[in-house]
Amino acid sequence: MEKEGIHLPPSSEERPQSDPNGVPLGTKLTDDEIMNGLSIKTVAAVVHCATAASQCVRNDVSVLFTQCMLEKIKFGTTLKDLMRKRGWIKVPPYYYPPGAPKLQ
Repeated sequence: MEKEGIHLPPSSEERPQSDPNGVPLGTKLTDDEIMNGLSIKTVAAVVHCATAASQCVRNDVSVLFTQCMLEKIKFGTTLKDLMRKRGWIKVPPYYYPPGAPKLQ
């Protein structure tokens, strides 16, 4: 994109060194919470790439967004397999509408 003259936003600053053992246990995120957050961000990235690819005027930039989207989808499938293997995928309870026959 830089070769085509498209200006990129400034990158974030470097973070200071920190001690992970200095964080109290109650404030740390569990592996389950981290993986669910990562999966949500992956889904959002796929949606943003698809939106950008569909709205691009130039085909070459659209192809770049499509390739990025495919990489995110591949990452998402391996992430889902890992989450299923470790038991981090939570199934919500079934919804029974009011007035439905009760199962025993």
